[in-house]
Amino acid sequence: MKNGGRQKWARGGWLQFSIAVPIVCSLLHLFAVPGGQAWTWHVPDDLGTIKEAIEYYACAGDTVRVAPGVYDTSSGEIFPISFFLGGVVLMSDSGPLATIIDGGSTGRVFACDNLDSTTVIAGFTITGGDAPRGGGILCDSCFMRIQNNVIRGNSARSGGGIYCNYGAPRIIANHITENVSPDWCGGGVYCFHSTAVIEDNMVTRNTATFGGGIFNDNSNTTIARNVVEGNCSRESGGGLDCYMNSSPTITQNVVIGNVAGTNGAGIACCYDCSPTITYNTIVCNVGEYGGGVRSLGNSSPKVRSNIIVDNVDGVYLTSNSGAVTATGNHLYLNTHCETVENEVVNNTLHMLDLTDNFWLVTDSSSIDSLIYGPARYIPPRMTASEEVPGEPSAVASVTVMADKTYGSLLRESLQLGDTLYIQLIGDDWNSAFIEPAMVIISSHKDPHGIGVALVETGAATGVYRGVAGLGTISNDSRNQLGANPNDTIVIRAHVDPMICDTVTLQPTGVERGDADRENRESYFAQLQQNCPNPFSRGTSIWFTLPANMHVQITIFDSGGRLVRTLVDGQRLPGYQAVYWNGTDKHARTVGAGIYFCELSTDDLHLTKKMIRIR
Repeated sequence: MKNGGRQKWARGGWLQFSIAVPIVCSLLHLFAVPGGQAWTWHVPDDLGTIKEAIEYYACAGDTVRVAPGVYDTSSGEIFPISFFLGGVVLMSDSGPLATIIDGGSTGRVFACDNLDSTTVIAGFTITGGDAPRGGGILCDSCFMRIQNNVIRGNSARSGGGIYCNYGAPRIIANHITENVSPDWCGGGVYCFHSTAVIEDNMVTRNTATFGGGIFNDNSNTTIARNVVEGNCSRESGGGLDCYMNSSPTITQNVVIGNVAGTNGAGIACCYDCSPTITYNTIVCNVGEYGGGVRSLGNSSPKVRSNIIVDNVDGVYLTSNSGAVTATGNHLYLNTHCETVENEVVNNTLHMLDLTDNFWLVTDSSSIDSLIYGPARYIPPRMTASEEVPGEPSAVASVTVMADKTYGSLLRESLQLGDTLYIQLIGDDWNSAFIEPAMVIISSHKDPHGIGVALVETGAATGVYRGVAGLGTISNDSRNQLGANPNDTIVIRAHVDPMICDTVTLQPTGVERGDADRENRESYFAQLQQNCPNPFSRGTSIWFTLPANMHVQITIFDSGGRLVRTLVDGQRLPGYQAVYWNGTDKHARTVGAGIYFCELSTDDLHLTKKMIRIR
C-alpha cells in the first residue's frame, strides 16, 4: 500500500474514513493474504509510526509489534493515536522500559472508542499525555485490555492516567504512577458509569483533588490484588474514592501510605455508595481523620475480613453517613499512643455493627474505650482469624538495614533526622495475601514508642519491610519517633517483643562515612523533580519534610523574577505534593520557557528546573 492511498483516505473526512477503513482492511485480508488471515505489522520496519499502523492499516485480528525506542512528535507521531476498530493487538517487542510512547503534552496518548475485548495495548511506557479526560488513555465504551504497561506522568482534569467512560475495560498488571488530575478527580484512574476490572496493578504516587489513586463515579468496578501506595488527594480519597452511587468490589488489595489533605486517606465512600471491602491490607494511611475507611453522605460500605492497622484511625463515619457494617476485621494499633485513641469513630445515630472483630484486647471495657459512638461489638473475636490477612504467626528476626535497598545490615550509628529501614523475617500468616507486620519502636525519650506497619514484599514471602523517621518529638500517625541526640532506639516485633534490634544515636554534626550519608538525607527536606516535565497545563511538585516545619515553595522565571508562591506556612512531615497550574500570582497564564521551583526551610534551599511548553 502506497502513501498516496493513505493520504486519500485521510482527506476524505470522518464519514468516508470510518467507512473506507473496514472495507480496505477486508480487501487487504481477503486478497493479499491467503485465506484472509491476520497480519502482523512491524513499527518502524514496515510502517513508520504507531499512528499509521493503528489508524490506517491494522484491522480486526491483526497484531502491531513495536520495536524498542521512543515514539514522540520528533519521530513522526501525532497525538492522539486513535483506535477506531476493535480486535487489534498493539504490543511492544521488548517491554515498557525499552518502548516509550511520549505525548509531549500535545494531547492524550491513546483515544479508544467502542473497542471489544480482543483489543489490547500491552508493553509500553505511556507518558506525556495531556487532555481534559484521560491524559494517558481514554476508553469510551470499551471492553479492551490494557496490560503490562507503565502509565506515568500524564495529566488530565479527570483521569490523569486512564479515563473509563462506560464499558468494562480490563486494566491488568500495569504500573500507574505519577499521573495528575489537579483540578478534579482520579489521578491514576477515573471510572464513570463503568464496570472496569482493575487487577494486579501498582497504583502509586498519583495526585488529584479527589481520588488520588482510583476514583469511581457511578461505577461498579472490580478492584482486586492491586498495590495502592503513596497516592495523594488535596481533599479526600487519597488511595481509593467511591462517589455517587458507586458499589465497587474492593478485595485483596494493599492500600498503604496514601495521604488525604482532609479525610478518607485509605478508602473514601461518598454519597450513596455501597462498596464491598474485603480481605484488604489497609495500613499507614494519613489524613486529618478517616485514615483507613471513611463513610459519608448516606454511604453504607460493607467492611469485612480486612486487616486495618497503623492508620490515623481505622473506620470513621461522618454524621451523615448511612448504616455501615464492619465485621470480622483485624482492627487495632491505628494509634499507638499512651492516651486512649479511638480505633472506630461513629458520628451517626446508626448502630454500627462491629461484631466478630479482633481488637487485640478482649474485655468489653477495653474494647468500648476504642470506639466512639453507638456500636454493637459483642461478640468480639478472641484470636486472629486464619482466613483474614494478619501478622506473621512467628518472628525469626527484626533488623535495621543500611539503606532503602535492604541489601546489607546497618553498621553505623544514626543521628536525629535519619530514617530507619526495618526488615522483619517471619512465618507468613495467610499465603493468599500481602500482609503487614507491626513493630513497636521506642527510645529513652519516648519509652512507650510508636507503632509502625511493615509490609510483606509479596504474598507468602515472610519478608516484611518499612521505614520510620527519627526526630525530636514523636508523631505516631507519621511514623516518627522522638529521641534524644545520644539515645538508644529499640525496635521490637509486635507479635513477639523478645525479638528486637537496637540502634544507637550520636549527636548531629559528627562526621560519618559515605555508606551512612544516604540514611542521613531524611534529616532535611527533600525536593523531587516535578511531574510531568516538560508540561503544558500544569505539574505536580513532590517534596518530603522530616518534621512539622515552616516551608516556602516558590516559582521563579529564568530571569530570577518571582512568578508565584505556592506554599508559605507550616506543613506536616511526610511525602506530599503541591500543584502548579502554570499561572502567576495574578492568575495569568505564563508563557512557555524555563522556570525554577525553590523549596526553602529555615536551614536550606533546594531548586529544580521545570520546562513549560505550549
